[in-house]
Amino acid sequence: MKKRGIGFASAWQDVNYHFGGLDIATVQIEITDDMRIRVGVAAADIGQGSTETICTIVSEALGGFPLERIDFVDPNTNITPDGGATGASRHTEVVGNATLKAARKISNALKLVAAEILNTPPEEVVIQGCTLYGRGGILASLSEVVTQSAEMGISLSTIASHQPPLTEPLDDKGQGYGVNQFAYATYVVEVEVDMDTGEVQVLKVSTFIDAGKIIRQKGAEMQVEGGTVMGLGNALLEEFKQSEGYSVTDSLATYLIPTVLDVPLHISSDFIDKPVPSNELGAKGMAEITMVPIMPAIINAIKNAVSVRLTELPATPERVFFGLKETEDGVLLGTHK
Repeated sequence: MKKRGIGFASAWQDVNYHFGGLDIATVQIEITDDMRIRVGVAAADIGQGSTETICTIVSEALGGFPLERIDFVDPNTNITPDGGATGASRHTEVVGNATLKAARKISNALKLVAAEILNTPPEEVVIQGCTLYGRGGILASLSEVVTQSAEMGISLSTIASHQPPLTEPLDDKGQGYGVNQFAYATYVVEVEVDMDTGEVQVLKVSTFIDAGKIIRQKGAEMQVEGGTVMGLGNALLEEFKQSEGYSVTDSLATYLIPTVLDVPLHISSDFIDKPVPSNELGAKGMAEITMVPIMPAIINAIKNAVSVRLTELPATPERVFFGLKETEDGVLLGTHK
């Protein structure tokens, strides 16, 4: 027999560097002679999709400049500016805002040059893709503007930096401005518990996340799905065991991770998508928050389904099974090794 249950959990996660750590990123952007844009910043993308996010920011700031003509230079501290470490869910906000500032500098330079060609005040010039428009529908191509900028001695290469509000170390009472930004999330989970084996199957996950303005919808959804599956692994499968100081789980044959068969068929993502006032981009990080609420939500759903409150992760079939037995026997449920 199988029973279903629903559980939810909410969480908040601090983002950016904390407790007085200097947090700054610098980005370089230039337009090349072959009408492409090069973006340089030593900010490593380790799978979270920050490279695509940075290029999206550049594209939008320059009136929808084609993404296929934006080149992200491989991070190299010898030739690209420092973007800071990959961590603390900081890249979208810190590197993203530095990118926006640099892209706006390029935009302003293009409009200044185009104003001479189009006989239009710079503030009235509109950039759309690779074309600049002035009064009366007059237009100029990007190549014309780049050529003109060289003749006028105006550089189309620039750098910009961004630094969030400075934090401070906490005092001996744990007080102080230790964190400058938080992300928030609530997850609702539906599970099915096999009463005979203790096996738990996650059927559906609905996520609701506040990460400020969403820069790249598809990337944000993929981040949620990845974080959900990581957290699911912690909740149901992954357990590192030691015996007398030696590892017992020494391979993926004994340390189990989720496979495609463990992934819920339904994972939905709803974003508040409201810009935060603390930075021009209006965004904040959401890398770590995506895997935080899923674990307690699953445990709460198991409790709702079969009245078993587990106090140790992962919720293996054995732990759930023995929890069911103790509940049947009227024994107070505790931790199951």
